[in-house]
Amino acid sequence: MDPVYHRLPVVDAGGMELHLPLVDIGPGPPRLTVVAGIHGDEPSPLVLVDRLITVLRTRELRAGIRVVAAANIPALLQRARWSSWDDEDMNRIGDGGGGPALTRRLAAAVVRACEGCELAINLHNFVMRTPLLAIQPPVADIEHRARHERYLAALDPHVVWVFGDSADDVRSFQGSLDAAIERTGVHVLAVEMSDLPELDEPLLARALAGLLRLAAACGCLDDQERSPRRNRVDVHRRLVRAPGAGIFEPLAALGGKVQPGDIIGELIPLERPGQRVAIAAPDSGWLIQRLGRRFVRPGDMIFTVGHPVG
Repeated sequence: MDPVYHRLPVVDAGGMELHLPLVDIGPGPPRLTVVAGIHGDEPSPLVLVDRLITVLRTRELRAGIRVVAAANIPALLQRARWSSWDDEDMNRIGDGGGGPALTRRLAAAVVRACEGCELAINLHNFVMRTPLLAIQPPVADIEHRARHERYLAALDPHVVWVFGDSADDVRSFQGSLDAAIERTGVHVLAVEMSDLPELDEPLLARALAGLLRLAAACGCLDDQERSPRRNRVDVHRRLVRAPGAGIFEPLAALGGKVQPGDIIGELIPLERPGQRVAIAAPDSGWLIQRLGRRFVRPGDMIFTVGHPVG
């Protein structure tokens, strides 16, 4: 089935037109919406949605699927997390609150694009090498958690990042774009993956298979054959940042168990090459994310340790 490409107008002022690019495929209104490009420094989801649309062209769909291919074009064109036009993080302003800033108008358009569907999948990527990772938000409602678990089972991620339930965690989530979409009655599943330089074929294949199973769970496709259930790790996440500027050299393998003091990598200092600084795990857990060999600035993310939940 061929997709239909169209645009949702956002603003037309002074000869400048801004729109939200949409791709609709399948009969009837969409039951599933897949959102890519919320942050301009996260291009990996575009590769995944391209694979998804290519596969869907060959399938008989039972209901509509929508793809928001590039939710934040101004930021994507600047290769920045958010656009310098207004310096607002689209994932931290809810539905935009009716504000006139362009990012707020785009956020409102994304919410409108998702209205009426059963599930919205919000795709992101980290700069660190990251397995297929889904997020469990701080929502206490039992029915919501049960529904979220069904979607997690269909996606079959390597890791589930379980948010804490502190007042700050709840407040942060309630101000997000995901929460704004959920307030319209649409369930949201946020999914993370690796950045483009680390995005390999096995990860793409697992993510694509998961999206197809989620489409089946929403009634858009016939049931997909499921691979044997693999081990999934549900974790709270502890982030470690670079202590200074220089080149980060990774040493520890991603996905392994670590103990306090295990060396995860070394920093080649910007001004003192030849005097490497060892960077160790702060505590025990699983090494669930890790930066590749890259230049880092003080405070940049370099790895995370996951602490198993329960």
